[in-house]
Amino acid sequence: MFYNKLKAQLQADSKETAFSIFVGFPSTQMVEMVAYNGFDVVVIDNEHGMLSDENVEHMVIAAENAGVTPLVRVVSSDPAHILKAMDRGAHGVHVPQVDDKEQATQVVKAVKYPPIGKRGAAFSMRAAKYGTEPIAEYLAHANTQSLVCIHIESEKAMENLEEILSVEGIDMVFIGPTDLSVSLGYGGSIDHPEVLKSIDEIYQLATERGVKVGIHTKSKEGAKQREEWGADYVSLTVTSLLNEAFKAYITGVKEKKIKQNH
Repeated sequence: MFYNKLKAQLQADSKETAFSIFVGFPSTQMVEMVAYNGFDVVVIDNEHGMLSDENVEHMVIAAENAGVTPLVRVVSSDPAHILKAMDRGAHGVHVPQVDDKEQATQVVKAVKYPPIGKRGAAFSMRAAKYGTEPIAEYLAHANTQSLVCIHIESEKAMENLEEILSVEGIDMVFIGPTDLSVSLGYGGSIDHPEVLKSIDEIYQLATERGVKVGIHTKSKEGAKQREEWGADYVSLTVTSLLNEAFKAYITGVKEKKIKQNH
């Protein structure tokens, strides 16, 4: 049965920030590269990504084999979407656009088996090692190891923040600055003072209630800044990282030609 290294780190209060990367295209090779280069977590992005259930399962297998924690960002808080990800063997889920206490409660119940939640039980799937594990042991272990991460990224979620954070079973809230800025009326201006104020408010309330805080960034500099800010978990998308590397490379090798043209 799986061991959730990220959850163990968060529960240990080690004060070390975990670093993750969102991968939204089907590539077991990319997952392996993420692991071999030292990331703590790979988020298999099935919200904005172009992934089938089979792609998700193969990428989870690749992550486990390479030693990186696999989480899946699902399409929504719909229990059916969460069940599919968890049955593929995900160690937990990122759930976008959680706007109120009812949604947050639904997410926890969808991730956890009874008596904690309402997750449907099927022991023939990969998460339960195809029925080869003792059922009672598997159920208890899955409830202990599975991680619940909900996204706070809207004006409505901000209005309901205290109630959302009161839901037992949430391991981490994840801040999406871009979506939050759009919802608040600042059109993607993630450094607007009101957006930054909301981000700080989420951090303060969550930490007071013992809920870990994750946040999305777009660069190495942003990641370091948020690490110093106190984030327990920092993420970026693989396309941001690749674009940065591509531009740095091509600018460097074409530098002479660019200067000659000017």
